Amino acid sequence: MDRKFKKIKSLRSKTGKGNLRKAKLRKKAATVKQKAGIRPVFLESLSLAYGLRRKNVIVLTGDVQGLFWSQTSRDFLALEQVLCAELLNKFNIIRLDIAAGLGFYDQATEDEVIRICESPDGHYTPAGRIRALKKMIADSKHNPLSALVLLQGIGEAFHRIRQLEPDIKPLCVIVQFAGALFSEGGFARLSELDRQCLISFLSWVSSPWFRESPELLILVNSLKTEINAKILALPNTAHIEIDLPTSEERRQYVENFTAKHPGIVFAQGPKKFAEDTAGLALHNLEDLMEVAARKQETLTREHVVKEVNAILQKQLGDIIRVKYPAHGSKDIVGYAETGRIFTNIFERCEDTETAVAAILVSGPNGSGKTFQLEAYAAESGRVVIELAGIRGSYFGETDKFFEKLRWHIATFGKILILVDEAHTAFGSVHSGQTHQTEQRLAGNIIKMMGDPRYLGKVLWGLMTSRPDELDPDIKSRAPIQIPIFDLEGDERKTFVRKMFKRKGIVVTEDELETALQQTDYYSARDYRNLTAEIKAQKKKDATRTVLGVLQGWQASKSIKRQREFQEMIAALHCSYPNLLPSRYRTESEEALLRRTEELKMILCQ
Repeated sequence: MDRKFKKIKSLRSKTGKGNLRKAKLRKKAATVKQKAGIRPVFLESLSLAYGLRRKNVIVLTGDVQGLFWSQTSRDFLALEQVLCAELLNKFNIIRLDIAAGLGFYDQATEDEVIRICESPDGHYTPAGRIRALKKMIADSKHNPLSALVLLQGIGEAFHRIRQLEPDIKPLCVIVQFAGALFSEGGFARLSELDRQCLISFLSWVSSPWFRESPELLILVNSLKTEINAKILALPNTAHIEIDLPTSEERRQYVENFTAKHPGIVFAQGPKKFAEDTAGLALHNLEDLMEVAARKQETLTREHVVKEVNAILQKQLGDIIRVKYPAHGSKDIVGYAETGRIFTNIFERCEDTETAVAAILVSGPNGSGKTFQLEAYAAESGRVVIELAGIRGSYFGETDKFFEKLRWHIATFGKILILVDEAHTAFGSVHSGQTHQTEQRLAGNIIKMMGDPRYLGKVLWGLMTSRPDELDPDIKSRAPIQIPIFDLEGDERKTFVRKMFKRKGIVVTEDELETALQQTDYYSARDYRNLTAEIKAQKKKDATRTVLGVLQGWQASKSIKRQREFQEMIAALHCSYPNLLPSRYRTESEEALLRRTEELKMILCQ
């Protein structure tokens, strides 16, 4: 303690109180940097693929625009900077992209490559040859085929000189935006230039001398599906997907950033902020914290939700949305037995031994399927991701969409994926009328549902009014099928009474009984619309009553028969007979099927 006191006293005398605080912050920042030293997982995978599996063409996809901890620089850097810092002492590194052509990260590497390619004796390089090679390098800009031919020549020079100088550092080429250089598609579908680039590259990297050499090619692209499959099929190619940062990596990045910017205030603390930002790259966290620091505003969960949805919609389109439902089971009136079943499902999904991959929630339009499922998901602590319009939005881009979806899902904690009107979201893998891209989408979803790695982590909530139209392979992965019907009897009366009360609508018991008789065909959604109509009319005439409104307005009966049909279909897709209304419990399955088919024929006319 004495030594520590003397040290502080000495520092105070030199710097004063203000400088002492700055010195403490610098010390804290240095401490955080040392704690944050997590070596990126993809570097370990790269080392394993190259060193042990003898793969010298590495395809890096995923979070290629992210930030990563560099042990060398003791800071978070971009992917290319991390690769350069990690490999520069072991390789002669060349950079290549379709626009800039060939380039070098430092002068020493450029001099060494020129020496290997142009020196007649290994020591002296004529000035003319240096100028000629530099001109070819400069001319490779905006000329991908010339760049690849020149790169192959450099690779052959390394192979030739290695016979004389076994100790020269191998060649490493980092190819940025590899999907633009080697586009996906068969030879017949590629343009003449793309075909020549691909053939030139394949000829080089598939040759025996290259496959046995220590040279290393790293192809960087955000999506694997954008890179030509012929490259991925090579025996010396390995694919490494860079995951989005884990909760621990995000937490340590937040610590590192806030140590340098101590004025940031988090509404629920930095640890909770790091947990809520699942699905974001580190530079997205940096943007959020940078803006909060400059505006001197508190970072709330709303900021995070808005940023997560903005990023997901940029990458996946409007068909995906992350939701943090504000309502819970206390907001659900009635449906007590259904609530117990939902609660039990989320509890059992905490254990992989008892977890299920998907549940099917069916019922007529407007019965409250989404509201109830969201409520119990929120109470379970799961993140809710909603998918809609997949087939229409991603027709022809199924593979890219699924790669992005799977990649993002892997980053979140335990989640519930809601698919509303699921019978229209996925095509059938068995129907001859389903386009092959839709069949691939359905097939990928089915495989994901059956993937044991996601059991307990991902729960699919398939909601539909027509479960009979779902593909059998999808239904078979939903062993729990829960029908939701309109409430009956006392439960229905309690539901309507509480809905009126929550909206501030006064109604007597006699008025309520009469209103229930006049609205016997109403769904939960219809009652919500009724309350909105009452509120709207009361703004103009405060004396308006519920029965007065019902004399001049009613919910449409246009889908009454359709809802009856949907009820019957839901009754046939039920894992819990005690959830069935009394009118269906005594009816045999054969009789219900017969009535369903009769009503289907009537509706089709």
